[in-house]
Amino acid sequence: MRNLFLEWVHTRMSFNKSRAFLVAMLLWVGAFSQPMADQIQVVAITQDFASIAQEIGGDLVEVQPLIKGSRNLHHVTPRPSMVMKVKRADLLIRLGMGQDSWIDGLIQVARNARVFPGEHGYLDASVPIRKLEIPDHDLDGSMGDVHQHGNPHYWLDPYNGVLIAAQIRDHLSQLSPENRSEFEANYQRFSTELERKAKVWNDQLLAVKSQIFITYHKVWSYFFEAFNLTSIGELEPLPGIAPSIRHLSALKEQVSELQGPFVVLMADYYPAPAGRGFAKQIDARFVSAAPHVGEGDIDHYFDLFDTLVQAVLK
Repeated sequence: MRNLFLEWVHTRMSFNKSRAFLVAMLLWVGAFSQPMADQIQVVAITQDFASIAQEIGGDLVEVQPLIKGSRNLHHVTPRPSMVMKVKRADLLIRLGMGQDSWIDGLIQVARNARVFPGEHGYLDASVPIRKLEIPDHDLDGSMGDVHQHGNPHYWLDPYNGVLIAAQIRDHLSQLSPENRSEFEANYQRFSTELERKAKVWNDQLLAVKSQIFITYHKVWSYFFEAFNLTSIGELEPLPGIAPSIRHLSALKEQVSELQGPFVVLMADYYPAPAGRGFAKQIDARFVSAAPHVGEGDIDHYFDLFDTLVQAVLK
């Protein structure tokens, strides 16, 4: 005869064991998914800045980007997940120069006083940068998407990477004074290696110093200046305005008056057919490259320039 009581006990015990096992697993997963208690939570606008922050902070920081991979920063739509990242942040690193004004909205909604402007947890990385292409005249809509405070793509000069790293070191040291020496040591190691590699990249790019570059948009101005490369114009007639037949004809005529060779260099998020087609018309090399960490095999700030230099040299 079946003992219903023993069957109930056995079923109950099995259920409790299963539940206990499930709870234990959740706690185990949670323990490994949560940041260390003493880690500084860093949020950076892109993986370029996040990569540098990780180098300076090491194991003392957990770093998250708001934007991953290669993206046109002119067209960013804030998301609720971004608000949550900012809400938890101890340090927020922004691009600045009016290019990421949407971050102001994230700060307001997140209501995290640690990252309010003026606090140690707020970093506008553009402050010490020598800005290029600052307009010297009044702006209006007929001029296209001209940046009032200058060209914002400053991370594409590796020497600016050193300036970005120094600011991150200083802010982390303010947030965690007891670890100041470690942040300084990490900064020294990073900046020394970056400057060493910048000399290598410069030597490699000597092979294309005589070539003339044309771009789709003024993404590469800081890269060109850092390595003394020559650029004569853009496929866009005005910033943010799609190429027109009239403008491309004028640019083609300008090219015909110069001695090449020529290179059409485009950020990988712009339409490749436009660049490839114009390159064919002027008998130029066409290069599409990512201007951001996080795209393809570009996992680190150093990788960004290794990849870009090799793309330009091909």
